Amino acid sequence: MTDKDSQNYYQVLGVNRNATQEVLDAAYRRQIRLHTGEHLNDVALVAGTEPSDPFLARLDEAYRQLSNPVKRWTHDEELKEAQHHPVSDEDLDQALKRIGPSDAWLSYQRLENGSLYIRVGWAADFTAIQNALCNAIPDSGRDYNPRLNEWRINPAYEAALAEIFSNFKRADVRSAPPQIGPTYKGPAFRPSKQHIQRAWRGWPLLIICGLIAATAAALLFPANRVVPFTAQATATALALVSSYPPLESNFPTATPRPPKSLTGRLLHPSVNIRERPEVDAPVLRLLNDQQGLRVFGRLEDSSWYAVAVDNATGWMAAWTVAVEGEPDTLTIFGRDQALPEPAAEDKGADPAE
Repeated sequence: MTDKDSQNYYQVLGVNRNATQEVLDAAYRRQIRLHTGEHLNDVALVAGTEPSDPFLARLDEAYRQLSNPVKRWTHDEELKEAQHHPVSDEDLDQALKRIGPSDAWLSYQRLENGSLYIRVGWAADFTAIQNALCNAIPDSGRDYNPRLNEWRINPAYEAALAEIFSNFKRADVRSAPPQIGPTYKGPAFRPSKQHIQRAWRGWPLLIICGLIAATAAALLFPANRVVPFTAQATATALALVSSYPPLESNFPTATPRPPKSLTGRLLHPSVNIRERPEVDAPVLRLLNDQQGLRVFGRLEDSSWYAVAVDNATGWMAAWTVAVEGEPDTLTIFGRDQALPEPAAEDKGADPAE
């Protein structure tokens, strides 16, 4: 075997040339576990070790070289140049031992209807695993379902399965009971009884008893046995009042006195007297500055005055008339309130005044 053949790191790890980094990690852990029986964690896998064992040193070198993309490409180029050199039988036997079926494991196993159902989860060579099953178990004790990738095995061949698969669990071998720590029994929980408020149902009986008591009182103590003194006094008073003749109610109606008035003078040659205190209200008559008028009322804001001329009363704007005296003493009228009739002196007043 040449030096180049001895540097085939893929054979050292037992993987194919197209193996990914995850496959390299799994193969490296597997070889360490087969040779030393130890399981490497992620920290040891990244940090690495400096083994003194030649096999472990060679294994560590192969893993480091293939984990580096540049060194792996260089190694692949060297292998392409050395492809014309055949692999020796000794190296082939060593490779088959490393990928033998003794390290395969199952993804699951179950016992159902008197048969064992298993599925191969991982193996370096699935063909070798299938051949090992066919050689260890006859056709009558096994059956393969290619659709489910599942084997149905007779439970009598559990020993053969335990030799092929490292994680197979035999039914006749009892595992150690799990370690259970001390338990402490806490106080028993007793749920409290909830008190539900319910409505009192004795109202009908109470009402019936009240009706019975009222009926008995009416029978035992009738109200018409004794005439109350108040009733007699009321009847006597009514009789005395009805004996007097009715009073006459045709008293003369008092004539309302006209409100206090002041003398007014127009500030313009002619001013309209309107029906309401509004600029667009109907015009009752037109006055000139030679006519006299009497101011007897106003609005609350003194913006309009209620005036009387001859036989008419109406409204004039405050800016059109000058009032002689105190306008605040005039009577206040509302906008919709009807004005009183003109006094006698207004009806007989001289227009020339």
